[in-house]
Amino acid sequence: MGNVKEILKRLEEANEKKYMFNIKPDAGRLLHVLVKIKRPKNIVEVGTANGYSAILIASALKNAKVYTIELNPAKAKEARANFKEAGLKNITLLEGNALTVLKKFNTKVDMVFLDATKKEYLKYLRLLEKNMNDCCVVIADNVISHNEKVGEYLKYVHKNYTSITLHVGSGVELSVKTSPFLL
Repeated sequence: MGNVKEILKRLEEANEKKYMFNIKPDAGRLLHVLVKIKRPKNIVEVGTANGYSAILIASALKNAKVYTIELNPAKAKEARANFKEAGLKNITLLEGNALTVLKKFNTKVDMVFLDATKKEYLKYLRLLEKNMNDCCVVIADNVISHNEKVGEYLKYVHKNYTSITLHVGSGVELSVKTSPFLL
């Protein structure tokens, strides 16, 4: 396996130069820890960019399967190269419009990470709900910095999930889908 720490450091430096808009390092550490605690089998990430967060997720739990979706072909190509360099074989990159990809997606998931078009967070979530196992953890990035764009999403998760906004990075919404019998 490649040196994941070195790759992540390089991607963080690229992000600082505004080359990519990855999750902030402290929010990335939170994501990594949540994966280690939850130990999900299948994870969906919406918004791959250069693969920074997918690498954080996949390296936290190597027997988990990470499905990550990217629209931009150049970013997808770079992400694939980063995954290969990291030696992570548990990542599947799905290229295309996330709304189209998610309509066809039929794998049961235990964790979701949203970090793509902010105005579409609620649409992504609604498409994924049919695939969510009980106690599926949903993490949404940029909920403070892009509050005006994720307002409907936040209203929905606060009403239908156990959810909390964390002041980490640009704001992380941590939500858990529970059946009424598990509350």
